[in-house]
Parts: sequence; structure tokens; C-alpha cells
Amino acid sequence: MADKVMTLSKKNLREVVAWLETTLRAEKLPRKEIFIARLLVEENFLQMGRLSGSDDFSLRIEVKKWFGDVNIELCAPGEPYLPLTHFVKMNTDEENYSSPSLLYEYRNRLKFQREKGHNVAIIKAHVSESKRTQRTMAGLVAGVVLGLLLKNIVTDPVDLAWIEDNILNSIQTMFLHALIMVATPMIFFSILSGFANISDTTSFGRIGKRITLISLPKLAFYVALGLFVGDALGSIAQIPAMIAGDAAVPDTGTPLRDLIVGIIPGNIVTPFYTNNVMQMLLIACVSGIMLARAGHWTFWAMDGINFFNRFFMELLELIMPFVPLVVMVSMVKLTMDTGLESLLPYVSILFWAALGIPITLIVSGLLVFFIGRITPWPFLRKAARFIILPFSLSDSTACMPSTFDFCRNKLGMDEKFTKFSVPVGMQLNMDGTAYYVAIVSMMLAHTFGIETDTEFCLSFFFAQCVLALTGIGFLAMPSIYAAFGIPYVAIAMVIGIEPILDMFGTAQSVIGNVTSSFVVCRGEGGVDEKIYLGDGYALEEKSGK
Repeated sequence: MADKVMTLSKKNLREVVAWLETTLRAEKLPRKEIFIARLLVEENFLQMGRLSGSDDFSLRIEVKKWFGDVNIELCAPGEPYLPLTHFVKMNTDEENYSSPSLLYEYRNRLKFQREKGHNVAIIKAHVSESKRTQRTMAGLVAGVVLGLLLKNIVTDPVDLAWIEDNILNSIQTMFLHALIMVATPMIFFSILSGFANISDTTSFGRIGKRITLISLPKLAFYVALGLFVGDALGSIAQIPAMIAGDAAVPDTGTPLRDLIVGIIPGNIVTPFYTNNVMQMLLIACVSGIMLARAGHWTFWAMDGINFFNRFFMELLELIMPFVPLVVMVSMVKLTMDTGLESLLPYVSILFWAALGIPITLIVSGLLVFFIGRITPWPFLRKAARFIILPFSLSDSTACMPSTFDFCRNKLGMDEKFTKFSVPVGMQLNMDGTAYYVAIVSMMLAHTFGIETDTEFCLSFFFAQCVLALTGIGFLAMPSIYAAFGIPYVAIAMVIGIEPILDMFGTAQSVIGNVTSSFVVCRGEGGVDEKIYLGDGYALEEKSGK
């Protein structure tokens, strides 16, 4: 790559902007991120130049990359430059109007500091999608190493117990309490918003209904499969007995009759006051469907619901940076008490989660053949290559543009159809999340001695199916676990491998979404068989376009 450092002035502004765009394209940044980065560079240059009061003002601009993150650093001498601290929205009618409001709008991408009399503005052009996974894995490895060191260095059991009770358990408890505090309302508003949107899309016509009728049974299948696998794997025996004992919740049982009768609350306030998640799920589902059926006069309510949904999602983001720390603490506790053998169950969980990908491809092939009534081999061949992208990104939304392109140019699906079916189906096809969460949930039920009889399994199945639609994964489970007699602290024992599980889950979910869309599109006559049966782009190549 070319030099990543330049000097920016008024005379060479266009030249440096062109260099910046070329440099960022070489780092494979999306077009939108490049555009925003360019605007922020130009705005900071303008504001810093005004502060200097010099017509010959120039600054040093450097593009830096660190573990997948791409930052742009602007450095220049002068008076302290802290535009966000003294932010005042300017009058747009002024003749010399610029836009410091642009800096305020993208304040999360900016950082300002002083170094040896120089102003330094750091622009976060790109934040790596894998950063969370990298940090969590680093926490896992650090926890294992630290746990083994403590086990061999601190030989007195009393000292080890003091460290665990006063330091490790304190950190873990604070995190779990914060998680439950945020997760419960987040589940409610996420399901309320999600069901309202699902109901609204199905009212658009037969396409939405067919997507729903194919996706929901498939989702239920993966929940059932995950529960079956988790039941077969049994308990995670290496979890220390004292953890299970100290955190145990009296098993009052959850008979199916009690679930059905008790799911309807006596009033609308009690479920939130008593934290009865099952009753809140019912209220969210029914309210969401009614809001969608009500029509345009409830748009104001949907704005409020979307606000609270976004609010609690953002609040959760404030907690997520502490996940690597909690992972490290959990691994320290495990390895300090039991040694490296405590990690063996996680290998088994990861193996069965990974096995979900070929299972998904087999199920997709069967659906394409029996419902789509077309040979599944081209679909399977192309999906097997495409699945690497959602696996690496671990985010269904992030790979949506590529999903659109794959559906249109590789599977031959009608573009207008995919623009509707893929976003709608993304929420209905959380197959991977449903599968791996069900596996772990059933294993934890066995670990903490819950009687997994038929009534328990049916109740657990229903709860897992509803929560699978949110796509939240493990973060939604502590409150659900408590309703079934599983201590909420159990989540700390598996959260360390959640980023890896999420990679497998995302790959499954995206392929499941593409499968549902393709089958329905095929039924509507919207699949170009020449593109589907070929290698893609067949029409363009033959026409010479």
C-alpha cells in the first residue's frame, strides 16, 4: 500500500481527499464509511484552521490500522481544540456557516486530545466486527492461565476461597445483576416490536404469509433438535459442585398445566413487578399483534416502542464491554477449582454447534427439492461457499447487502422480491441462535438437577421458540432460566464461548433465511433458472452486458 501519512492544507485538499479515499478502499471499507470519514476529515480541518486564524494552516493526517480497526489521525499545533466540549449549533442562515453539528452527530466516531502542544483528532473510520470476539477470546485465555497460576501458587484453600468469594464472585454478581436489569425490559420491547412488524408484513399478502408458514416450523425444528442434543449430552459435570449448590434455586417444577393457566396474569402490572417472564412474553406478543392490526392510528405508539427498544439495546451496549472481564473471571473460577479438564465440555458444545451448519444445508436442500420443486445441488454448492461470509462477520445485518447480491446474482431470485423477503425473514429465521441456545439450556438444566420430564420439555420448548424470534441469544436467558428453576448464575459458565457459538449460529440463520426466501420466490415464479442452474450472472454474460 502507498504511504499512509500526508500533509493536508488548503492547496492540496482535493489531492489528499482522493488519497484518503484510495487508502480506505484498499482497506476494504464500505462506501458509506469512506464517505463519512471524508466528511469528518474535511470538517475537522476547517474547524482547526479557523481556530488557528492562519491562511497557511496545515496538519498531519495519518491512517492507522490496529486489529481490524481503521483510524484517521489529524495532528496540528495550536490552541486547545475541543469542539464537542463547547458545541453550539450554528445558525444556518449565517454567511460563513459550517457544520460543527456534523461533528456532534458522529461524536461516537471522534476523539480529541492534546499532546505536547498539539491538537490530535482521531476519527474512527471503521470498527472491526470481530473485535468483540477477539477480546472475549483473550479474556477466556487469560482466565485459564490466571486460574492455573492461582491454583499452583496459592496453596492454602482458605486464601483461594477468599479470592473467589470477595473478588471473583463480586465481579460476576454485579455483571449478572446489571444484565438481568437491562435484559428483561429489552426482551419485552424487542418481542413487542418484532411481533408487530411480523404481523404487519404478513398482512401485505400471501408472500409474507408463506414466508412465515415456512420459517416458523423450521425455527421450531431447530429448537427441538437443540433440546434433544442438549438432553443427550447431559450435564456439564465439570462445573464445580459448590457453584451449583450456592446458586441453586429450589425446583418448584413447571408443569404444563401451571404454565398454561399461569401464563395469563391477573393484571398487567404484576408480570413486571414479579419479573414473570412468561407472562411478559404473552403480553408482548398479543400487544404487538394488536398494534399491527390497529392500523395507522397507532403509529405514534410504534414510535415509542421503537424508542424504548433502541434505548435498552443501547443500554446493553454499555454493559457488553465488560463481557471479556466476566469471561476471564468465570474461567479463573473453573480452572482454579478443577484444572484444564473443566474445558472439555465446551469442546463438545462447540462441536455440536458446528454440526448445525451441515444439518442446515441438508434441511435447506430438502426444502428446495420438495417445496421449491427444483434440484437442490446448485443451491447447496453456492450456499456452501457463501456461508463463509456470515460465519466470519457473525452479524446477519452486516452481511445483508451481500445476501441480496447472493440471492439475485447466484440464485437468480427476483430483486424486488429479495428486498422484501430477506429483511422480513431475518427475524423469523433465527435458526442458528435457536439451535445452540437450546443445546446449552438443556445441558444447564441437567447440570443443576432440574427434572426434564415431558411437561418441562414442552414448557421449555415454548419459551425457547418465542425467545428465538428476538435473536438475542444467551443475553435473554437469565430471566427465562429463573422461571424454570435454573439459577441465573449459570449464564456465566457458558458466556465465554458465546462469540464462537454466535459465528456458527449466524451462518445457520443466514442460510435458513435465504432458504425460506428462495422456496417462496420459486413458488411465485420469481427464480431465473438459467442463473440458478449456472454459476451466476448467466443473463448478463450471454447478453454481453
